[in-house]
Amino acid sequence: MIWQALRGHSRQIEMFRRAVQRDRLAHGFLLVGPPGIGKRKFAKLVAQCLFCTSRTPDQLDACGECPSCRQVTAGTHPDLLVVERPEGKQELPIDLLIGPPERRGREGLCHDLALRPMTASRRVAIIDDAHTMNDASANALLKTLEEPPAGAILFLTAPESESILPTIRSRCQPILFSPL
Repeated sequence: MIWQALRGHSRQIEMFRRAVQRDRLAHGFLLVGPPGIGKRKFAKLVAQCLFCTSRTPDQLDACGECPSCRQVTAGTHPDLLVVERPEGKQELPIDLLIGPPERRGREGLCHDLALRPMTASRRVAIIDDAHTMNDASANALLKTLEEPPAGAILFLTAPESESILPTIRSRCQPILFSPL
């Protein structure tokens, strides 16, 4: 069971398991809690469970051995998109979400998320440090959250929900993580 790699958070794991079994998984989640407690790791493990080819998604478990599991572990799965604040930067640049000015809308997370999955049945995006998005970045992401591509799931991580624009918060299901 891959969940042994994550300490605590059994309530959140069980909530996701029930949602997957009922086929009621939302398209956007805001993972909120103190830094360093495993929010990003949690999102990666959920993605691995959804991508695992040896288990059914409704089990919300992964074998850890199939090619998909190995790719998620190595950070090379083509349908798992991860965006984080670059080292030395104070904000999450808009270019990471919608591409640089000369390629705007043809690159970036929002563009890549809209593409058809390469090997899995869906695409999963993790936006780490979502609280560092400036207004322009948050508004660029808003369109994707309002009209998510079919099968896309977005995980945003932040230390507190108040640091996220209300328009983003209202389109994501909040998942609260307590200190271990």
